[in-house]
Amino acid sequence: MRKLNENQRAQFQDLLTKGFDNQLDADEMVQFDNFLQEYPECAKEWQDMKSLQHVTSTMKFKQPSKEVWDMYWHDTYNRLERGFAWIVFSLGAFLVGAFVIYQFITQFLVDSNVPEVLRWGISFLAIGGLALFISVLREKLFTRKRDPYKEIER
Repeated sequence: MRKLNENQRAQFQDLLTKGFDNQLDADEMVQFDNFLQEYPECAKEWQDMKSLQHVTSTMKFKQPSKEVWDMYWHDTYNRLERGFAWIVFSLGAFLVGAFVIYQFITQFLVDSNVPEVLRWGISFLAIGGLALFISVLREKLFTRKRDPYKEIER
């Protein structure tokens, strides 16, 4: 039994690809047939390729049921709808928050009738509350993405 050298292997692979795509000219067809007759490994590889082609050409995707499609579209619509709602809600919250902060700075903190201790105390409460909110929100978002049990119903 003869073995292919590297050059012959490369030549056969090129011919095999062309043969698989039905693009061999007459000279290449003669070379290809010679490879198949002289080298059993080439004939086996060609048979494997034809078997694979037959299997893949007869495969069909399983069609999901109507209920699965309905659930898919329902879930997709809900995700889009909620995503849009969160964007609008977040934009509104940002605008209201910015206005409140602006008013707090321009009205409350500069008002000389409010005791300085109260101004500092409320400022620290606001900054601390905001820092805690951001910390908890960040932690919840981080764990939600990496929770290995999120698919399990409780």
